[in-house]
Amino acid sequence: MKKLALAAVVLGGLSLTSCNKCRECHYDAPDGTFIDIGELCGEELRNAEKDGYSLGDTLTVEIHCEDH
Repeated sequence: MKKLALAAVVLGGLSLTSCNKCRECHYDAPDGTFIDIGELCGEELRNAEKDGYSLGDTLTVEIHCEDH
């Protein structure tokens, strides 16, 4: 029973930790609508916030993200 409780605590802690590193993101289309690109996490989130989010090979947009 102790092992099961310990496993639940560890898994709960890991899920809370990953939540702090992920954000729901979107960019603004030329007509002003928000285009949802979903959740970005970790290195991908840091790079997109720093350098922009790539849409294909030639277009990079500025993204806006919200904390979970």
